[in-house]
Amino acid sequence: MIPMKILDELKSIVTRETTEENESKKMAVLIRILCLTLIAFFAVTALAFTVIGRYSASLSYLVLAFLYLTIFALSFHAPKMVLVWTFIIMTTAWAIALLWLFGPDSSFQIFAPFVIIIFFFASYDSLRAKVIFAIATAIVYQGTSYLYGDRDPIYVLSVSTRHCIRDSNMFIIILCTCIAAHIFSKDSQVMEKKLIEYNKRLKEKANTDPLTGLNNRGMAMEYLQDFVKRANEEICSICICDIDHFKYVNDTFGHDIGDQVLKAVASAMSATVGDRGFVARWGGEEFFIAFPSLNGDEAKDILYSLQSAIRKTAVHTADQTVKVTLTYGLTEYDREKPLNANIKDADSKLYLGKERGRNTIIF
Repeated sequence: MIPMKILDELKSIVTRETTEENESKKMAVLIRILCLTLIAFFAVTALAFTVIGRYSASLSYLVLAFLYLTIFALSFHAPKMVLVWTFIIMTTAWAIALLWLFGPDSSFQIFAPFVIIIFFFASYDSLRAKVIFAIATAIVYQGTSYLYGDRDPIYVLSVSTRHCIRDSNMFIIILCTCIAAHIFSKDSQVMEKKLIEYNKRLKEKANTDPLTGLNNRGMAMEYLQDFVKRANEEICSICICDIDHFKYVNDTFGHDIGDQVLKAVASAMSATVGDRGFVARWGGEEFFIAFPSLNGDEAKDILYSLQSAIRKTAVHTADQTVKVTLTYGLTEYDREKPLNANIKDADSKLYLGKERGRNTIIF
């Protein structure tokens, strides 16, 4: 319980606003997290040097911990770029000190891209400043490497100890780089995800009939146009169906009941056709069904099942039960004909069914 309280208090401190007006606190929060991470690293390293009897090296790391603690305190009051420059200069001084104290095995080279990343995140609106800083950083690190890279280090350590210093420095800088990248990419990733979801909802809304929840006519045409592209390899049957005497339902029971009938029919269609076909509201009381990979006879069997389901479908009013039937025009897609001609074939069969008394399937 107590550790959680400590973590909550630490979080509130790290995420506290700066006293500077019109300053984003994101960079300040990042610098604070990096400082705390490095302070912990320096404390552990100082302890390790103390254990092996390298007290002067241990003291050096404690001094570094104190300096980064100072930067942490500065983050609550300093303007963003002052804080960033202070952190970059301190980190560069640490890197140079490592080269001077321990030699090239200190992973001195990995610091350059780290400070460049920090500066890029801080000055996101200035490409020129980024380029100048990157060039200056390369010059500083290359020059320092030239001056100190071949000199004997102040602390002559065993091979295993040098490797530990190299690996630990590389680990902490990679960790700090990951923290910085995560903090500054998190918002953009969240916004990108929201944008994708928003666009998806917009597309669904644009392609969905608001009353029945089925695909709308535009989506049906898109589906058919997509099928046309592969019509040479696949077969498809298409059906246009219509609620019989729907005008009578609206005139007798009202449009509210008519809407309920449309929804009930749509629900029965979705449940019966399932993943064997594509269902859409074509317009008014007309519906469209495509049966990919099914010939006319196979599609007709599904329509028989749909007929049976529609017979069991009813909408109840205050004193009556409203039942409806549908007439179906079914055709196999003929790749020799244009898309509109195939749709017209299904539509013509629908009207032929109307002329023959309705509640029938014409194929």
